[in-house]
Amino acid sequence: MENRAALFDTSQPGIRQLQSWIRSRTNLAVQLLDGTTLTGVPRWVDADYLALEPSSGGELVLVNRVAIALLRALM
Repeated sequence: MENRAALFDTSQPGIRQLQSWIRSRTNLAVQLLDGTTLTGVPRWVDADYLALEPSSGGELVLVNRVAIALLRALM
C-alpha cells in the first residue's frame, strides 16, 4: 500500500494560508518530522510537495508534505 498525501483541497484554510504566503513571498521556517528546520520562500505547492527557495539562494528544495511537522512565517 502506497502512502500518499491527502488530496489537494484548496478550500482548506491551511492550503489557502500557504497560497497566501506564496503570493506574498513570505519567508518560512519549515520543521520536518525528523527535527530538521529549513528556511526559505515557498514558490509552489501541489498535492505531494512544497517547493522552497532556500534563504541562502540556489535551487529549489522539494519537501514532501507528509514530512512537514510545522510551518511558521518568519517576520
